[in-house]
Amino acid sequence: MVSQCANPDCRRKLRYLRDGKIYIFAMSTRNGSKSLEHFWLCGECSKSMTLTCLKQSEVKTVRRRQVTSHRGSAA
Repeated sequence: MVSQCANPDCRRKLRYLRDGKIYIFAMSTRNGSKSLEHFWLCGECSKSMTLTCLKQSEVKTVRRRQVTSHRGSAA
């Protein structure tokens, strides 16, 4: 059960689902079967981070890429 932020530097307690983002990953178990596991990033962490699943066995936080808009000037 998800109870705190997946960011190891934060660990804010989950109180409301509206604050943050839920992630679901298919994870491998020790016996080779797969199970769905849920992870949560709090609202503050989800602004600058996302979660990624590595080899279906490890979940890591990664920084979001900054999206910039390149607009041409209208002549």
